[in-house]
Formats: sequence, C-alpha cells, structure tokens
Amino acid sequence: MSLDKGKGIIPRPADAFFRRRDLPLQPAGSTSLTSDPFVPLAPSSAPRILAVEISPSALRPLAFRIFTKKHNLTLKSDALTLLCTFIGRRCGSGWRDSGSGEKLLDEIARTWKRNAGAGGILVDGGEALKAVLNGLEVPAAGVGVGVRPRGREWTFDQVNDGGDSQMGDEDMMSTHELPGGGGGGGGRIDPRKYLKVVNAFTQPKWVYNPLKKHFERAAAKPSLHLLLPPPASKTFLFKHRHHTLHQRLLRNDSFLPPTFTRTTKHSSGTTSATSATQSHYIITPISHLLGQHSSTFLLFGILTISPSGHLSLTDPTGSIPLDITYATPVPSDGAYFCPGCFVVVDGQYSEDPMKFLVLTIGMPPCERREVSAEIFGHVDFLGTGVTLDTNSAQNRALRRAEIAVPAKMVFLAEVQLDVDRTFDALRAVFRVYEDDPPLVCVLMGNFIRTPFGGAIVGAGGVQGAVQYKEYWDGLAILLAEFGNLVRNTVFIFVPGDNDPFTATFSGGRSPAVPRENIPDIFVNRVKRVLAASVGAGSESGSAEPDTRGGVWTSNPARISYFSSDIVLFRDDASARFSRHAIRFPNSATNNTTTKGEEDTESMDLDASPPPSPPPPIPASLHLSRKLTKTLLDQAHLSPFPLASRPVLWDYAPHTLALYPLPRIVVIADVGIDRFAVTYEGCHVVNPGKLVVGEGKMAGWVEMEMREGRGTVKEVEI
Repeated sequence: MSLDKGKGIIPRPADAFFRRRDLPLQPAGSTSLTSDPFVPLAPSSAPRILAVEISPSALRPLAFRIFTKKHNLTLKSDALTLLCTFIGRRCGSGWRDSGSGEKLLDEIARTWKRNAGAGGILVDGGEALKAVLNGLEVPAAGVGVGVRPRGREWTFDQVNDGGDSQMGDEDMMSTHELPGGGGGGGGRIDPRKYLKVVNAFTQPKWVYNPLKKHFERAAAKPSLHLLLPPPASKTFLFKHRHHTLHQRLLRNDSFLPPTFTRTTKHSSGTTSATSATQSHYIITPISHLLGQHSSTFLLFGILTISPSGHLSLTDPTGSIPLDITYATPVPSDGAYFCPGCFVVVDGQYSEDPMKFLVLTIGMPPCERREVSAEIFGHVDFLGTGVTLDTNSAQNRALRRAEIAVPAKMVFLAEVQLDVDRTFDALRAVFRVYEDDPPLVCVLMGNFIRTPFGGAIVGAGGVQGAVQYKEYWDGLAILLAEFGNLVRNTVFIFVPGDNDPFTATFSGGRSPAVPRENIPDIFVNRVKRVLAASVGAGSESGSAEPDTRGGVWTSNPARISYFSSDIVLFRDDASARFSRHAIRFPNSATNNTTTKGEEDTESMDLDASPPPSPPPPIPASLHLSRKLTKTLLDQAHLSPFPLASRPVLWDYAPHTLALYPLPRIVVIADVGIDRFAVTYEGCHVVNPGKLVVGEGKMAGWVEMEMREGRGTVKEVEI
C-alpha cells in the first residue's frame, strides 16, 4: 500500500477487490443457490416424511394388540384399511421401527373411546373414525401425539404433496391447548375456569363389567324414587363392589401368575412344569370348597352376619361360617375389620362341622392412581371432560398449569352456627385469609348441634325453620365484613347429618347417603351476599356462573380441579368403625407371656439383649392411619352394613366409590383429631372440629394445590 503524506492510506486495486461488497437483500422465501462465499446458506428445511403404503396384513397384529387386547375394541376390515392409509402418510417407512405407529394407534383408540363412550365397542371405517383421525397428527418420530388446530382438517382424498406429511409445521401444535381458553397465548390462567363441583346426584354412573373387564356407562339412569329403587339395585350394590375389588386384587403383583415356569424332565421322558415354591396366590371361590376337607385355601369376600348370628364370609358363589379363634389380622391393629368390609382370608376348610378356620385375615391391597390409569385411562368418571390418563396431551397440559398456578383450598368442618363461639372462630379464620384469599373455602356440617326436626323444632315446625334460617342470616352478615375474601374465593357448603331436610326423617340416627344439599329457602341471604360481592369485584367476569353465590352441594361431593379430583365427605366414620370392629382373640395373646417364661428369660444371662423397641406412635396418628388404610383399601366411603349406615342403592355404587383412587380425600370426622396423611399417593385430610381447645382455638386444614399436601392450621380466637 502506498502512503500519501497528509492524506492517509490510499487503497490499491487489490484491496478494493478483496473488500466485502454490500450484498442485495434476498427475499425471505428465496431458495436460489449461489457460489458467492459471502452469501449465507439458506436454513435447512424440516425433514419430510415419505409416505408409504402399508398392507392390512402388516398392520393387523399391531392394531389387534392395541385395539383389542388393550382397549377391548373390535376393529372391522374397512377401519383397518383406513388406519393403514393414515399411518402410512403420517409415519412413513419408520412406523414400525420408531414406535410412532404404535403410539398413534394407542391415541386413536383412546380418542375413540372418549368420543363413542361405552357403546362404541365396534370400530368401523365410517365418519366417526374419520373425525377422530382428522384431529390427530404426529409431531415427530418417537414423540407423543399432538392435536391439530381447528380450521385445517386432513382429508383422505388429499395427495401426499409433502405439505401434510411434513414434520414440524408451524400450524401444528405439539402440545394440547388447555380447554376453556385459559391457557392459550401465554396469558394468565384463571383457575376458576378449571374448577367444577360435581353433585352426587348428577355424577355419571360408571359400572364395572366383569365379562368385558372394563367400565361401562350405565344405560339406565338412577331411579327418581330415591327410597324405592328396584330390588335388583340392592344386590348390584354388593356385586359391583366385589367385582371392582376382585379385578384390582388380581392385578396385584402377589396374585399375578408367572409368565414362564420351570420344566423338569422325568426318567420316563415326559416333562412337567414344577416350582420349588408357590410363586403367586390363587383366590378360590367359596363354592369350590366342597369335598376339600382339611385343605388350605385363600378366599376373598365380604364379612357378614348370618341369620343365626355367626360371622360369615360371602362371595357371589356362596357363604361359609368363619372361625376366628386363631385368626391374626395383617397388619396387626392397622385397619378396622367389621361386617361390610371385603377381606382376604387364609385358612383351612372343615366339613364337620362346615366352617373355615381362619389363620390370617387382611385387607385387599390398594392400587395407586397411576396403575389404574394404565387400564381405565380412557374413562371420564366425573363427566368433566378430563379422563384418567396421565399420559394424554390434555392431562399433561392441565397438570403443568396446575403446578404453575399458586392456589390454596381451605377446609372447615362442624361449623355449628347455633354456637356463639363458632362465629368468633370463623371471624378469626377469615381474618387470616383476608389479604391472601384462597381459591376455595369449603364449609362442612353439621351446621347445627341437634338434628333439624328434633329439639330445634320442639316449639313448632315453622318456628324451628325460622330459627335455622336466622343462623344462616348471621353467617351472611359475617361474610359481608370480608369483601376481598368473598370476591376472590369460591365458597362450597357440604351438609351434615343434622341439617334439613334429611334429619327430619332420621330422628337423630344416621340418614341415608348420598344426601341432598341444604334447601335454598334457608340460605338465600348468604347467596345474595356472595353473588353481590362477586359481581362488584374486578374479576367477576372470570368466575363461572355456577360458582356465583357459592356452591351448595351434596354429601358426598367431588371437586374437579385441572387434572385432580377431590372427594368431600362428612361422616363420623371412626366412631362407627370402633363400634362395629371385630375383636380377634389371637391378636391380644401374641404379646402376652406367662410368669414362668418371664423368669426363664430373665435368668438367661448369655442371651443378647433384645433390640430397643421403636418409639411409640402417637395415638391420634395411629387412628388416622388406621382410618385412612381402611377406607382406601375398601375403595368405599361407607363399608358398613346397611342397618348401621343406610345408603341409596341406585347412587351408592358410583358416588361412594374410591376407585380409581382420587388425589385428595377430605373426610370430615370430628371423632378424631385433625390430620393430613398420604397413602399410596392419595392425600387424606381431616379438618376436624372448627372450635377446639374449650372454645379458645379454631382449627382447620389448608391444602396447597401445587404440592397436593395439606397442613393442619390453628389460630387463637
């Protein structure tokens, strides 16, 4: 380069040649190629799937395993041809090796069962299947199935030009959008849109079919005459419980037969399957005991009291008396065994006299919610549009939204409005949440101390009804003092046994469950206060119409919140279990020794000292674990004889069932202390009595929905 004094550096022709030139802007969609090294290469397009033609014979084994074996569906030939075309265009040549074809078939089967219901067992190639296929797409090989947005449908007459088979299109959604419009576009999610209270009398009735081995929607609705259903409903009540627990029991690892057995070759040249020890347990029906004197069996049935007054075990095939002289409960003092409970019994059969000598007795093992979802994930048990399948795109999106939204639920029980200290306790609790209101506040009965129609109506029915309404008017005045709490919280009211009008006919005894909500004539002022506060708030437009003015539901009831379901039940179950529990003689003698044995043990100086016993469990915690295990193992809220706890025959099979296992169970029992325990992934809480400590403290349970765990709270009144 030459240097000119006072004028700086003068570029030579070679410098001008190697200097980078200003390039013209390329169009956004240009794909023209150039040899200029300074022109950036166009971004590589997403890989495209080359459509292939799949023969029905190649897809039939996989479709049979998914549709028939897993989902109990029958696939017709025209539907199989339609699936071959769809999977060939969507998954390409790697439909078998990558596993995308199997995942797509599984999602198609689940969507079909959600849309068609219990009646859609036969899958044909009609418009129903085409509608299912139009809403599905495969984002990529080995990735879960997503949902096609509205406005663009795939037809079977299209030519595969690459537009529909391209993976990663911008107009395809790889994740499921939240229903209700609350989660799209990255906006703020309103949890009230995903909160729904399910009344027991509007809950869909799903019954288990032991022949088809899946749940079906009941064809006939429950009888309108609640107290006079057909006689077959009573027998079906116990058969349904038996079939549900029996199929759950057989799926337990201890009762599953092995896939392979060891074979032994004899000297004669024959082979036989042998096993050193029994690899699994086998349940024997009671009718098969005849002629098997002095043989040991494992039975499963319900504990009943025979007409002669003896304890018996009953299953659909028969009944047999039990001899519990040497019976040992498993676990020892870990559950309540009472008539009305289903149990697993191990013992010896005797024909003279005919009885079954029980050696061990235990509860049928519980099953986690995730395990049940693998079998019945397609069923929408609550009728809210959310199935049990945790792997579906919709449920995964709902679960992510539930974790992202900070929300709390508060549970209070035994809110006796005819006690002055109750209003002081409510005021203390509401003051805690005035600045940080929870999403839901559940108030559970009894709302009066004495049954409605009893002492409260001693001076006349009209006067008693007026007094009961005045108690609720006092609650309305109290709620009006906390405007911020009422505007941002959904109040749910669950009645107790003393509330009208069921208590009028029970006379203080346990009324039949499920029971209706409190009549509107008593609570209309509370509804006006809640509705006016919600209407005056800035977020009133986000509240669902059925939550304005509070929710007055049945007992029991259920809450559907995103992908979680919560069971609400008010019942003093612990006291009833204690009254009807069976006392086993052998359980008390296991820990007793004679005086001679004690002297012998004390003289054995060479023996090693016994290990120190574990620290004792508090009595309140032991009772809470005992109650929790009994209810969840029985998969029922009221496993009692009908004489001690009557139920409505048509509504009890599905409204009182705890199968599949819910995420949260709120059992309001004032007979034991408040607790919050977790068993097999299900969190069980008991808010206890509101006013405790001789009227000086208020107690309740707060549930953090992000973590799904409850905390026992107390505040001084």
